[in-house]
Amino acid sequence: METIQIQNTHLNKLLKNKQTAWLLIIISTFLMIIDNLLKMPMLIGAWHIVLYMTLLTPLVYFIFKKEVINPYTKWFLPILGIMIVDMFVYNNEMVQFTLPVIFYTLVIMLYLTSMQEVHSFYQTLIPRLALPMRGISYIKDFLDGLLLKKGDKKLYARIGLALLITLPFLGVFIALLLGADSQYSHFITSLFSFDTNFEIDYLITMPLYFIVYLFLFIYSFSNQKTRTQLQDTKVLDLLIVSIFLGMINLLFLSFIAMQVPFLVDSSHIPKGINIAEFAREGFFQLMAVMGLVMFIFLFIMRRFKGEKRITFFLVGLLVQSIIMGIVSLKKMHLYQELKGATVLRYYVEWFDYFLILSLALGIIFLLRKYAFTKLLNIITILGLVSFTLVVSLNIDAMVAKHNIEKFKDNPSALDKQYLYWLSIDALPIVTKEKIVLEKKEIFSEVTENNSVPWYWESNRNNCSSFATYHYGYCSTLKKYGN
Repeated sequence: METIQIQNTHLNKLLKNKQTAWLLIIISTFLMIIDNLLKMPMLIGAWHIVLYMTLLTPLVYFIFKKEVINPYTKWFLPILGIMIVDMFVYNNEMVQFTLPVIFYTLVIMLYLTSMQEVHSFYQTLIPRLALPMRGISYIKDFLDGLLLKKGDKKLYARIGLALLITLPFLGVFIALLLGADSQYSHFITSLFSFDTNFEIDYLITMPLYFIVYLFLFIYSFSNQKTRTQLQDTKVLDLLIVSIFLGMINLLFLSFIAMQVPFLVDSSHIPKGINIAEFAREGFFQLMAVMGLVMFIFLFIMRRFKGEKRITFFLVGLLVQSIIMGIVSLKKMHLYQELKGATVLRYYVEWFDYFLILSLALGIIFLLRKYAFTKLLNIITILGLVSFTLVVSLNIDAMVAKHNIEKFKDNPSALDKQYLYWLSIDALPIVTKEKIVLEKKEIFSEVTENNSVPWYWESNRNNCSSFATYHYGYCSTLKKYGN
């Protein structure tokens, strides 16, 4: 358990600066407009990328001003940058639907821990929050700093007068320039293609988004804490832990004993079982077993005091879990040899590698008696780097290439229906190998227009619009599309 000491219960001094305060208000307003009126639904477009970069602007600004207390926050920025690029380049389901959620979660965690003094890297992803009422006091102090004072009235009056004079002329010039050149007119209208169909929901969502973004900035930058100390934990009951680990070890041992023939020789398949069914069963369950073992190991390690008996049982548990991981991988490879690759199988395989490596690191740290916090730091860094590498791969193209090459000598065995559901990222491979993917040839019943290409996305049907423009989709469509 960390010792948490509140350093400051007041608004961050930088937020009392009117320029910074108005900057946060403007950014929150801009984010609200993009979220509600500019970005397209579901898929990632150019306005999403602007949204993500704008969301990071206050954090980058505070890092540049050297106001961020957490020394590890800035090391996450390259990872976030890579994620943004991936979302603008790739079209697979992981990048288009899952990565934005992970990106938002990671950014929120970085904001909430940016002003917390921590002792380890992994704590950057585990915020400690102040009481909700304190967040309200932050908002009150922030708004008090924006109230007009005698010295500010003249300044705001001058700004208002400048806008009053400028905006009408700006509107006239924009209208004239739009009529003077059709190309410029198309550029401006595609850039700011507002959703003119105002919905009643906007009365709730627009102020809500503004408040949430502004509250995130104010609360995070004022939520200062010190988390630099560790308290000693209670020693685990040696008898209870020994029985618990001993029985699990015996269970694992009985399972591994049944897998020895397959581990020695992959061609050894139990009689009376279909080879495809044998290969398919187990790898998801064994992956879950390794994940659960990793959780048990970390829980015990946090309270581990170097007891030899626990060390023996834990090493045995981790070694047997690694063996199960190897069994899972061998079954996965056997199934891919028979049926080909899929996106999910690749992800499961890579996650297996990550778990095996993490368990192996656990054995090393256990035997060498390294600090538990160092193990958590390494696993956290390894997880972040591994995930970033995975989402940076063109997974759909990899799957298409693997399956096409595998069944090149037997084209009838190629699962064209699965290839059909891949994203446009696979189009260069499909085009290069001259594979024809048409609905009328793949599906027995077709209700939609047969002339629509398999890679066509109805929500992204206009690459000339800034809202729907996606570099990866539009550039591939331009080069390889019909």
